[in-house]
Amino acid sequence: MSLTEQHTDDAPASVAYRGYTIVPQPSPGHDDLWHDGYQIFKAGVEVGSRTNTESVHASRETAIDSSLDFARIEIDNLVALTE
Repeated sequence: MSLTEQHTDDAPASVAYRGYTIVPQPSPGHDDLWHDGYQIFKAGVEVGSRTNTESVHASRETAIDSSLDFARIEIDNLVALTE
């Protein structure tokens, strides 16, 4: 799927980081908790994703922030492998 196919009005905004685009996609879990989730794109092509991680948060907003943090770490690792 392309980056444009993934974005909806309800989805959080994408974030550019080190030449990649992160689309946070937290998902609801049990007991009103939220799991991290995200997709990473480079030049419009998906290069990584995570869903329903073990990390849980009390709010969707916190899960979005955490998802972005985890995606940035994954991107840092991808960049380090190519340097």
